[in-house]
Amino acid sequence: MAVRPFGWRVATTTQFGRSFRVTGMLEHFPQGARSGYAPGAYGELMTITSFTIRLGAVAAFIGGAAYLAGCASSADSSMGATPGGAQDEALANEKIELGEVPKAADITVEGMLASQDLPLDSPACNKPLCISSAYGIAPTLDNQESAVFVQMGFDSGVNAATFKRSPLNLSVVVDRSGSMAGEKLSAVKTALSKLIAQLDAKDRLSIVLFDDQVDVLLPSTLVTDKASISARISDIYERGSTNLAAGLKEGFTQVTKYSNQVGVSDRVIVLTDAIANTGSTDTESFIAQANTAAKSDIGLTVFGVGTDLNQELVLAISKLRGGNYAYLADAERISTVFDQDFDYLVTPLAYNLKFNLTPAAGFSVRNVYGFPSWTTASTAVEIDVATVFLSRGHGAIVARMQPSGAWPSGSTPLAGLTLSYEPADGTANQSDVFQTVYDGANPLGSDTLFYSQIGVRRTVAYVNAAIGMKQACTLYWNGNKSDATTLLDRTESLLTDEAAATQDSNLNVEAARVTKLRNNMQGGSSGYNSSGDTSVDPVGPLACNLGRTSAHSIGGWLVFAFAAGMLGLRTRRRTLAPSRAH
Repeated sequence: MAVRPFGWRVATTTQFGRSFRVTGMLEHFPQGARSGYAPGAYGELMTITSFTIRLGAVAAFIGGAAYLAGCASSADSSMGATPGGAQDEALANEKIELGEVPKAADITVEGMLASQDLPLDSPACNKPLCISSAYGIAPTLDNQESAVFVQMGFDSGVNAATFKRSPLNLSVVVDRSGSMAGEKLSAVKTALSKLIAQLDAKDRLSIVLFDDQVDVLLPSTLVTDKASISARISDIYERGSTNLAAGLKEGFTQVTKYSNQVGVSDRVIVLTDAIANTGSTDTESFIAQANTAAKSDIGLTVFGVGTDLNQELVLAISKLRGGNYAYLADAERISTVFDQDFDYLVTPLAYNLKFNLTPAAGFSVRNVYGFPSWTTASTAVEIDVATVFLSRGHGAIVARMQPSGAWPSGSTPLAGLTLSYEPADGTANQSDVFQTVYDGANPLGSDTLFYSQIGVRRTVAYVNAAIGMKQACTLYWNGNKSDATTLLDRTESLLTDEAAATQDSNLNVEAARVTKLRNNMQGGSSGYNSSGDTSVDPVGPLACNLGRTSAHSIGGWLVFAFAAGMLGLRTRRRTLAPSRAH
């Protein structure tokens, strides 16, 4: 039987066409455990359609093995997908590592989510893009009361072993202005060399240089002599002011000369600190420029450099159709982006993805995390994602709902969800309709802690991490250092506990980063390992990614799951939830 993500009942569907209901894996935590966000026991009752499985003694084993089960999507599908826009949180991370306190605007939840691999337990994906859903009810760091988190997960049936990107009609626009002198321009030259290495004779490339003037270093040409093209990089040196608009204009012009060829992807890549100070400098003019190109199906990828990067401008233009953005923090990040991720960053899977989320009576949407464009109607929220790209990791968008008054009781509808999108391959538009219902054994309340599957628990932890860090930075820059560091203490505690509960070591990395940020605010040294030992893969590959895990490692995880389960058997709650009719 094909099974949709836990917690969702399908109203109508074009994908699987089967109705089901599964209660969540986690129930309430003891009240005394909530202050430290300590992990609780797994739920004892799971119901699938018309038959019930009582978890009895095996609940403890499932508790230890749940991490593996929650990663089933990684094993079933070779690839994932992520929304366009920010693809990492590297700018804020670099500032923290350098001993700085980032501005709140430097920390984006979409960057936090895109930098991790967040698969949901879902059926194997057999087409370029599959979207699944799950939900959790958990406390939030900003008000410490439970909220409903609805996660939309992204999966792809593309086979990594056989995937070949489309040929590119590409223009690389390089910022050589005076502000790029030193390490920034050196990083750009390294990135440009690696980019050229990824191209072949089917690709077309032009290189545009700009400061307050624009020069075409390489007119658009087929990449038949990479050595000759790479040799020109040494001719790039810093000078003048920054007319980013003029550089973009020439890049789009170079691409337009050979655009709209069947089977060829048109794209402009910009390497810049985005500190525009000559020519058009307002954000609206750059948005208009990028929108005009997007209407002609010319995508835009921005690679930012330097901790003084104007990320606000970059985020504004990279969230448009065909757009994305990554920050090049250091040589390791440059290598990862161009050696591992380049082909995916230039491969859109879908356009105009629209989610309409309608909260059930008594609930309202508080926020949407994972993509910055969403609007609120009288009864629904519309989330517009201009582009979804192929990715090594599984991206996520999360809607946060909270009750308008008292929490409802019983088997409670939470939200309805509809979605539609245009596949990038030109095939027929896709759509789905879902409804989610809370089926937990315990009544809903302000202290509820419930997850429909372990994957959404990890995602909620990362959302809370970004919320905590962002709010703490706001407090700090408003002169309230004491409250800022107190909030970071709670953030660190949450991440440490959730790392233990989900067996996600990357949450420990985020906890260490929070510790470093707190020490930066206090002006002291940190135990955070700046040598790089705590660094993680930009998509946060987990030990559960079976496509990259040996049989020996899988066996080790099973042994760990059994041991944890037997330990849990001794400590699990003695009173089982009574069976309920469904």
